[in-house]
Amino acid sequence: MSGKNIYDLIIIGAGPAGMTAAIYAARQKINFLILGRTIGGQVSWSTEVENYPGILKIQGSELVKNFQEHLKGYGVGIKQEEVVSVDKQGKVFVVKTKKNVYETKSVIIASGKSPRKLNVPGENELQGKGVSYCATCDAPLYKDKVIAVIGGANSGLEAALFLSKYAIKIYLLEVLPKLGGDVYLQEKVLKNKKIQVMTGVKIKEIKGENFVTGLKYEKEEKETELKIDGVFVEVGMITKADFTDVKKNKWGEIMIFKNLKTFEHNLTSVDGIFAAGDATNIAFKQIIVAAGEGAKAALAVFNYLNQWE
Repeated sequence: MSGKNIYDLIIIGAGPAGMTAAIYAARQKINFLILGRTIGGQVSWSTEVENYPGILKIQGSELVKNFQEHLKGYGVGIKQEEVVSVDKQGKVFVVKTKKNVYETKSVIIASGKSPRKLNVPGENELQGKGVSYCATCDAPLYKDKVIAVIGGANSGLEAALFLSKYAIKIYLLEVLPKLGGDVYLQEKVLKNKKIQVMTGVKIKEIKGENFVTGLKYEKEEKETELKIDGVFVEVGMITKADFTDVKKNKWGEIMIFKNLKTFEHNLTSVDGIFAAGDATNIAFKQIIVAAGEGAKAALAVFNYLNQWE
């Protein structure tokens, strides 16, 4: 023990899972801290949310504000600090950020995922202005528009099929010589008259000033520009959990399980570290699922702390 203030719990991540865990921790009167590099996670860049129970339609940013207001009602604030390491010293965890060092009896990792980027000119500048990383979030905005989907694995194929319900034309671009993903998805894409598949292409630039107007790509050493109204980047997600050594699957997602004897859920391979939301190996990456997992993790921590000595 260092003699510092030792928290009962530190929650890492301020998306739906982390903020819900914080609400439940506050209700259980746990002495805790919530740390987040950014507030809201993927929800903050979702244009519209239409599948959150009790709310027919809401902007992603507004839903994040609602979460924050709920936390404020319990007197809870979020410290915007990026965690760089979590180490166990005896029974206490030392959580280091780029600014501070904290000690805690338990940890909930709810650090989520971030989209893998193309890293081409125009991508960052036009994010939210025609560049999207969430087809299910933003598809309705592209009704009768011409769009491009980047990525020919399952996520790209599924995005293109979903977007075909709205857009009049979809270019599906893949860097590899042929599409990947499940065969049945490939067949559905190839049969869809709205979708034009283009393989063996390298994205060079996303063009536009106030909004996306075009996409430049290279194929067989020849550059071509497409006139489009939007770009959906579907080249995978990165789990934000490199600061911990808990057991992960081949995709870098934190493995969680449950102990029925102690009624503890969302356990990781390290006793005292729990995890929730998109950073874990749960099957469905949805806002409501992440929120539910955050609640489960906080309740599990409450049981854990009751046994802590």
